[in-house]
Order: sequence, then structure tokens, then C-alpha cells
Amino acid sequence: MSTRHSIIGLNEVLKWMEQKGYSRQDLLANTGIDEERLLDPKGTLVPTEELSFYRNLITLSGNPNILLEAGFKLNIATYGIWGLALISSPTFEKAITLGLQFIDFTYTYNQIIFFEDERHAGMRIRQLSELGLLQRPMIERDVSAVFVLFQLLLQEERPVEEICFSWPRDRDEGYFESLFHCRIRFDMPDTEVRFAKSYLKHELPQHNALAMELCRDQLEIIRPQLVVEQNIVDQVRQYLLKTPLYRASMEGCATSLAISSRTLRRRLTEASVSYQSVLDDFRRLLADKYLNDTQMTLDNIAERLGYSDAANFSHAYKRWTGNAPRRASAS
Repeated sequence: MSTRHSIIGLNEVLKWMEQKGYSRQDLLANTGIDEERLLDPKGTLVPTEELSFYRNLITLSGNPNILLEAGFKLNIATYGIWGLALISSPTFEKAITLGLQFIDFTYTYNQIIFFEDERHAGMRIRQLSELGLLQRPMIERDVSAVFVLFQLLLQEERPVEEICFSWPRDRDEGYFESLFHCRIRFDMPDTEVRFAKSYLKHELPQHNALAMELCRDQLEIIRPQLVVEQNIVDQVRQYLLKTPLYRASMEGCATSLAISSRTLRRRLTEASVSYQSVLDDFRRLLADKYLNDTQMTLDNIAERLGYSDAANFSHAYKRWTGNAPRRASAS
């Protein structure tokens, strides 16, 4: 199972990108999102639609920081009842607790964990599922979205003392500092947004116990409607997303789904596919992404796709497409 997200957040980012001069048609290309749904404030998106939109942002802009900047467009109003529940909470700590309890009402695809030590508290953001080329940008988007929420809840321009990223510094540190007004650290064990622990007891200016409880009740009622029931092919794809392909197998997939290999094979046959055909389609999709959107060598692509070497990958790609895999910068 996966979770639907409100269309409101995507709408805000879409408007922002249009203001920057990008074509609405290009931004929504191959997402399956139509104008009627964009106009429906109760509209929702399945993950494939939303992630396709964010891939378009990266491709069209050519800006490695675009999703980091997009996170600043997710203000508290874009979260609907979830946002109202947070600002109605009595303290910052209570808002965090409630927010994490209903985290599926946000726009994250990552695991977000509250932590505290002697001096700091904060949110730790970790990879929850394999998002491929979107993995790091979506974590960065969550960092800026968390920062904006902290600003709005605490009504402080600089609520964060430190932001840590779990990857090496490969961009200008001053750029990040200009966005977040705090110390930026790279190559850390986890990606974290850290604030002074004293903020936890901070009373929120708009707290309202009755409003908070009413919002909580509504969140409980609405939550089941966000669940996306996946068919067997989607479940196999989800297994492939979170499993290194050199380790992927039908037996491993069956185990992850808590069914027997025989049952998995039967259910796939009923869907007019096989495990191998789903795997090949998945590999082909990833191969095209790696060839078109990265500087990876054929050897590296082959390894990512679970092939023993570039020759075997090239043979498979030619079988799928009729052409050998080629890159302008191949080495």
C-alpha cells in the first residue's frame, strides 16, 4: 500500500514554476494529471503522478536546487486540516507529536523522526523507499518544508540552529546559509534539521484545544481514504524499488509480500504478466533514466540494474529496444 497526497501542494509548486516562465503543459507532461483535478481542492495524487511531476521540474529547470527551493512553497495552508491541527496545538512539542502521528497527510516520501539530545532537538529525515534520481532532491525538499513549518509555528524568522546533510558538500555552502540563516554541515551521519531544545515548551500563539481535537477527529476519519490499494504488478514494482536489483528474485518478492512463490506466479499470470516481464520493464525504465539523465558509465548502469557486466546489459537493452544503449558522454 502507498498513500495519496493532496493536490494542493503540487498546485502551489506548479504556480511558482509558471511564474518562473515554465510551461504548464511541459510541467504536467506524462503525469496523468488533468485540469479538472487541479481545480478540485479535494483532489489527490497517487505517488507515480506526483513523482513524475517532480522529475519534470528537475529535467526542465536543469537546476539541482529546484526541489530544495520548491519546499519553501509548502506553507502551512497547503496541508489543510493537518496544518490547522498543528497551529491549534498548545505547544511546539505537542504540534510535532501530532504532526508525526498523522505524517501521511504531508507530502513526504521519506521517514521523518523526532530526536533530542542534551542541547538540541529536531527532525531526522531518512530514505524510506528507493526513489532513484529523486532521492536526494526529495529529502532536500523535505528539509525546506520542515524549516518553513518551524518558522510558521514559532513565528520566528530563524528557528533553526543547524542543518546537517548526509552527503558531501558539492554546492556552495553560502547558498544554503542564505536560505536557512543557520549553520550548514555536510557529510554527516544523517540529514537533520536541528533547533534549540528550549523551543519544545514554547506555547503556540494560535493554540486552541477544541480546534485541535476537532481536527484530530477529522484526520482519523479521512486517513483511510488516502490509502492506495496496489494490484499485484504494482506490489512487485514496489519490491523492486526498495531492493538492490542484483539481489532481487521472485522468491524474495514473494517473501516480502508474505505469499508463496507459487501464489505470486499465479497472480501475475492472472494479470497477464510474469515476474521476468515486470522486472524487464522496470530495468528498461531505469536504464532510460540513467542513460538520459545521468553521467553514469555503462558498467555502472549495468551494476545498478543487476547485470554482471556492460555487455550483458547492452544485449538486454538491444533486445528491448532494437538499439544498443548509447550516451553522448559514455566512457
